[in-house]
Amino acid sequence: MNTNTGRLRDLEGRQNQLLRLVELSLILNSTLDLNELLQQITETATELLDCEASSILLYDEKNPRLYFAAATGSNPAELAKIPVPIEGSLAGTIFRTNQPMILNDVEQDPRHSSLVSDKVKFKTRTLLGVPMPIKDRIMGVLEAINKRDGEFTERDVAILSVTAAHAAIAINKARLLPATRQALKQVQQANEVKN
Repeated sequence: MNTNTGRLRDLEGRQNQLLRLVELSLILNSTLDLNELLQQITETATELLDCEASSILLYDEKNPRLYFAAATGSNPAELAKIPVPIEGSLAGTIFRTNQPMILNDVEQDPRHSSLVSDKVKFKTRTLLGVPMPIKDRIMGVLEAINKRDGEFTERDVAILSVTAAHAAIAINKARLLPATRQALKQVQQANEVKN
């Protein structure tokens, strides 16, 4: 009896996660405001994985490093000041290897930096990070922090990876919008000069 009840709860949980992923996909496809997108992604990741927080680190091509673009309950401008090197950091390892990483005892890993924890007054115990792929490159890393009940699992990896793939496409679209608008404006101005 208990086994059947447990299976039923598990199926209901999976169904809710799938519905939430579909809902996120619809939101991401209808929003072009980057800050709103980042907030939706971190909120959804935190809810889907039943964890305390999540964060998005994006790659800065001009200054090769990762930076915090968003984090649950934190000021992104403050977090963005914290350098996250490609070499020697947890997020950098995920970015470089293009592989997910589960750490169920973060403090034991030498790549963990306490800078972020100190800045946000938040202790990271467990972490799951996945790359954010876009076409043939990685644009950043999506992290889930401190699973509320137990440890992060391979199922969590699958869910966060799907979330990260949707997020990468949406962020890329939102970033391209200003450039597209600028190009259209230049074309319109050129046409006006011709006329």
